[in-house]
Amino acid sequence: MFRLIVHALAILHLGPGFAFAVLAFGCDGVAPLLGANACEGSSLKLFFAITVAGWVLLSGVSWWMLRRRAEGTPGEVN
Repeated sequence: MFRLIVHALAILHLGPGFAFAVLAFGCDGVAPLLGANACEGSSLKLFFAITVAGWVLLSGVSWWMLRRRAEGTPGEVN
């Protein structure tokens, strides 16, 4: 149960953190890394879209890790 709570808190905090990092470093400067089209629109909409994508990605990875741990591998002590 504790592992599930830690995974959930990590997902909730890393999604917006990842989105902030992408926007801060991807839309900065004269030639943005994300491209002019991505950065010239609403920053809030882009932040929300990246946050949701991060949550989906992190949820999938977390689910895979928890499932793999629950199944266990032969010879592994849980």
